[in-house]
Amino acid sequence: MAGEKEKNKAKRCPLCGGEMYDGITMLSFLMGEKVAIIKNVPAEICTDCGEAYMKSHVTGKVETLLDCIEELHSEVSIIYYEAA
Repeated sequence: MAGEKEKNKAKRCPLCGGEMYDGITMLSFLMGEKVAIIKNVPAEICTDCGEAYMKSHVTGKVETLLDCIEELHSEVSIIYYEAA
């Protein structure tokens, strides 16, 4: 039952080694002259240093949102991540 022990093992922050928990974060991006902010993004967040790591299943959707933002003629865009 080594597999069960691995499942119960808490994820650790690659930056400081703190314990990670599921949460929500805000991401900001500088794309040339444009600023993009995506709110309400699911992430794993460190309890010690507060660093947020995007979950792997979220990455593709964030990239799609950034592609859409690049096509806009605005300097600053603030959008909400909506889970499907």
